[in-house]
Amino acid sequence: MNLTTTHHDRSALRCMETAREACAKALPGLAEELRDLPLAELESAGSPALDAFKRAGGAGLLVPMTYGGGGATALEAVRVARALGALSPSLAVATAMHNFSVASLVALVASSDASGLEWMLIEGIARDRLLVASGFAEGRTGASVLDSAVTARPAGAGGYVVNGSKKPCSLSRSMDLLTAGVAIQQPDGSSQLGVALIPAASPGITRRPFWGVPYLAGAESDEVVLEDVHVPEELMLRPEVELGTGLDTLQTVGFVWFELLVTAAYTGAVGRLAEAALRAGRGSATDRAAVLVAVEAAAGLAENVAHVVDSGTIGNTELAAALTARFAVQDLLVRAADQAAELLGGVNFVTSPEVGHLLAVSRVLAFHPPSRSSSAEALLDHHAGAPLRIA
Repeated sequence: MNLTTTHHDRSALRCMETAREACAKALPGLAEELRDLPLAELESAGSPALDAFKRAGGAGLLVPMTYGGGGATALEAVRVARALGALSPSLAVATAMHNFSVASLVALVASSDASGLEWMLIEGIARDRLLVASGFAEGRTGASVLDSAVTARPAGAGGYVVNGSKKPCSLSRSMDLLTAGVAIQQPDGSSQLGVALIPAASPGITRRPFWGVPYLAGAESDEVVLEDVHVPEELMLRPEVELGTGLDTLQTVGFVWFELLVTAAYTGAVGRLAEAALRAGRGSATDRAAVLVAVEAAAGLAENVAHVVDSGTIGNTELAAALTARFAVQDLLVRAADQAAELLGGVNFVTSPEVGHLLAVSRVLAFHPPSRSSSAEALLDHHAGAPLRIA
């Protein structure tokens, strides 16, 4: 059973139509290239989707036009991510990591006394179609998502020697550049936050298998290990924040973009399942409308935050809004996926691997940082007037 919906299908959701239109405009030809490929192929290790994304110019989506990129707004980026989620959830999740990394780099360089070299690097991402993996902290039990598992120490010959690992690290095989949050060791024993920009071909970088399930295998979320990797001085950015002191502007921008893009990616995946259920025409109008409402609401929540981001402000309030939207969408998607699968019926479930795959994927948003439990107290405190703090 093919769950792909095309333009002007009468069962199409409005939010998915706008997503497909945004994708066709920003990444011409990509949807056509991927639409007829089996979902199992696009979701497996070695998927052709990432190469297709690069050829379509996806690497430069969030690079400002001044530097040769697509200059996409947050709203456009959210819609593109939603379209990619319907084409291939693995592609959407992997490229969400790339895009939030690029958005964070652009914000960092724009807010600092950046050298021409740093802007040349951003320009090179768009020009050379470089995929950027995120090596920022996440997924370590008992540790804050802001604590770095990667360390850097000054090298005798200049620059830094970097050690540590990141798991899972999407784009582990296809990345051209790794952006890693590092703890730079200071002479007094303290640590300062740094952002290392590391070419993927650097000596000392290895990959180890980590992702042990078939779902989202195409996102290449394995372990990236760094052993005595040399990073030149000019490729170590040093934002003005001490480790353990909370969120600075860079981290806030990164979190907002991350939450927006992964939320949109999973909404697209469930949108694909929902459109198949609407197209099947089973169940009552009330049942089908419930699926429609849930997916449209999920898309609207992310788009509302994107509109705010596009107004020019990203701060503590916007981060709280992004987290609130993400946790609400998390629930909406599970409900919509369950209802859509039930409408499609048991025969489709046992004969079409796509239904079970998309059902499983609909749950994965819950496993991205920060978790609901770690954020609960922070959100309550924020609504009582305190600054938002991510644990």
